Amino acid sequence: MGLSKLSDELSKIPIKITVVDKGEARGYLNRLTAPLTVETILQMLPINSRTSPAMGHVSVLLGIKRGTEKPVDKVKAGTIAYWPRSDALTIYSKDMKPYSPVNKIGEIEENLELFNRLRSGSRIIIDRV
Repeated sequence: MGLSKLSDELSKIPIKITVVDKGEARGYLNRLTAPLTVETILQMLPINSRTSPAMGHVSVLLGIKRGTEKPVDKVKAGTIAYWPRSDALTIYSKDMKPYSPVNKIGEIEENLELFNRLRSGSRIIIDRV
């Protein structure tokens, strides 16, 4: 096994995101992009919450009150980020420029379409695979 493959296995933690009665998506959290934020979120798993959809993204309030950590001001479709201003985990369903900088913490790899047209208050469960 190559060094980069080993590094990927250690830094990328597989997750599944279930929207109750709608379906399931898979992705990963990446310790390298925002280590403190990702570690805090990993300790919270499983997260059982409600969605707050907006144009181009879906947010889940976390209550961890973290600041920016390697912030970015543009995201691609499939990005999972922590949005410090709203104290929320945010999944972006399209390329966009967030309202304020976010900490990129992972990526959706399967079934990104799940996050289009969600209703506010849909039950969501985020857990390790």
